[in-house]
Amino acid sequence: MIERLRQTFALAEQRSEQEVLAALLLEGMHAAERWEALFADPRSDRLLEQLVAEALAEDAAGETEEIAGDTFLS
Repeated sequence: MIERLRQTFALAEQRSEQEVLAALLLEGMHAAERWEALFADPRSDRLLEQLVAEALAEDAAGETEEIAGDTFLS
């Protein structure tokens, strides 16, 4: 993995995109930290259970549609 990072940084340096790359990496790392903190919170279990129950109820009521292929992103 370290070699891939070196290659990425070398390419970014050639294209003068170091700041953009650094900002994206930092943003991704901070986002991961926030998700870890949210899931570590004991209240998250109750909230996730509630969201699952709501989704199952919507599906049972026919309020959902199946997604396939690229339709999820469009």
